[in-house]
Amino acid sequence: MEDMVAIEITVPQSLLTSVEEQSAARDETVSRFFCRGAETLLRRHKERRMLEEYVQARTKMPDADEVTEAMRTLKEEPESQDS
Repeated sequence: MEDMVAIEITVPQSLLTSVEEQSAARDETVSRFFCRGAETLLRRHKERRMLEEYVQARTKMPDADEVTEAMRTLKEEPESQDS
C-alpha cells in the first residue's frame, strides 16, 4: 500500500453533503470516496488519450470500420471540463 498523505481541499458544502451521504451508504471514508473519484477520472483521461492516439494511428493506415467505430465512441463520450 502506498504511503498516504493528508491534503486540504475546499469544496462547496452541497458537494460535501452529497459525498458524505454516498460514502456513508458505501461504508467508506470521505477520503476514500474522493480517492476513488480521482482514480476514476484519471483512468478515463488515460483511456481517452489512448483512444485518440489509436484513431490518429488508424487514420494514417485506415481500416474504415475501425476508425468509424472509434470516432463514434469519442463523440459519444463528452470530454471532461477538467481536462
